[in-house]
Amino acid sequence: MKYKFVYRPFVKQDLQNAANYYKDISPNLAKDFLHRIREAKKYIALNPKGDDVMYQDIRMHNLYQVPYHIHYYTDHENKQIVILAIEFSKRENLNFTGRK
Repeated sequence: MKYKFVYRPFVKQDLQNAANYYKDISPNLAKDFLHRIREAKKYIALNPKGDDVMYQDIRMHNLYQVPYHIHYYTDHENKQIVILAIEFSKRENLNFTGRK
């Protein structure tokens, strides 16, 4: 069963903020971060239930080698994986239910 990725409005800004952070340190780090995002999306697409449910029906995927998480849920009816947030792992309030 193939699922389409859908991004909530704030996700683009989350991604841009993180990429800019790494770009300020090193352009290669920014490229690596974006590579990790692509890897994570491939994993989620193949295993939409592969990550633990963190709250309500929202799952959290840890990015490999960078301290960021992808928060998402699966809309089986519409065959969509809805990305709610891409956030730094040390953020205190990680409840993104308001972005649904």
